[in-house]
Amino acid sequence: LNFLSTLTDRFLGGDRDRVVIVPGNHDVSAYHLEKSMRRVDIETGRKKELASQLFSAGSMLRWSWKTFELYEIVDQVLYTHRLAAFADFYKQFYENKRTYELNPEDQFDIFDLPNYNLAIVGFSSCFNNDVLNKQGAIHPGCIAGAGKALGSSSLAGRIRIAVWHHNAEGAPMHSAYMDPDLLQNLIDRGFSLGFHGHQHRPQFLDTRFRYGTDRKLTVISAGTLCGDPSPRCGRAYNIVELDTDTLTGRLCVREMYNDDLSLPIWGRRALPPNTNPYYEFQFDPPPKPIVGLNTATRALNDAQALYRSKNYREAADVLISIAAVDALSKPLLLDCLMRLKDMPALIANFDPPTSVAEAIHLMDALWEEGRRERLLEVLYMPLVTGSSDPSLIEIREKYAVRLSK
Repeated sequence: LNFLSTLTDRFLGGDRDRVVIVPGNHDVSAYHLEKSMRRVDIETGRKKELASQLFSAGSMLRWSWKTFELYEIVDQVLYTHRLAAFADFYKQFYENKRTYELNPEDQFDIFDLPNYNLAIVGFSSCFNNDVLNKQGAIHPGCIAGAGKALGSSSLAGRIRIAVWHHNAEGAPMHSAYMDPDLLQNLIDRGFSLGFHGHQHRPQFLDTRFRYGTDRKLTVISAGTLCGDPSPRCGRAYNIVELDTDTLTGRLCVREMYNDDLSLPIWGRRALPPNTNPYYEFQFDPPPKPIVGLNTATRALNDAQALYRSKNYREAADVLISIAAVDALSKPLLLDCLMRLKDMPALIANFDPPTSVAEAIHLMDALWEEGRRERLLEVLYMPLVTGSSDPSLIEIREKYAVRLSK
């Protein structure tokens, strides 16, 4: 934390929003994996079934070559805390302005740099990754969520850059890399550039893929800045220069030439087959904005982007303006107002309630604001009296008792 903070202060004037941090496999807690699993007895008649489950996508089974035993993840909540330490570090580095979610579907963050016409999305490629399942993956919900957020009018026209940890190709006997089809998903969401690490060596790829798309994704892999001096993990880092007007870039690799880690000597490195000390490339423009969206849909997209960036007040203001004509905006508006603890606005926008969730939060708000008479009226609405929802029944009975005193 201190190291990165010092670098940020020295080179970026302390602007931490210009530093993009993503988790890698070494941020995944082995302790939480171990505590979330139980050993599975391999019955002779189930071997084929268990083997099929073990190698299926998203499997909760794990095989340990060290002990020659099969395990199953039985505590999903504990398993999601594999990145709890990283989430704590993330919150500290960004000084509580950004937080890292433990829910795999929400493990992405958008860094908007309007002065450079860039929108950088930091993804976690550690979905279902642990010491017994070394394969990298990005949760599909993250790619979909990021694509939706980037479609907002506030981010339209930005060049999209994706950042993650794992490489998307590897040796035949290895598994510690992502399914390369994930790159196609990023292409489909309009990303022009991708940066990753993990494989400990610099690399440049122009990825077009095989599904008929006219777009490509330019992928650049970085070496390991703090690696050991061995050939496999030699110290190296990249300098990438982008001209966002001409859509051209230059990749410069810097590699440690000597073996003295206390006094490193840095020099240029060419990427084969190129012999120049730098590599020039072109990248795709941002996707064209989708035309034909009505005003309410555009506003909803904008609000979702604001919500993702934790700007709940601004998101609520946008949603209030369209709530009367767009039913999809109401659940998100309710969530924003609850996070803001804005009870007057909640009452103004959700009285009378039209759903169980609205009724529950409205009754809480009416109680908090001392609106006893209106709360009593809400208790006798058909939506409330006729509901079989356990949560609504509980809160209905709670306030019925309170009001009877």
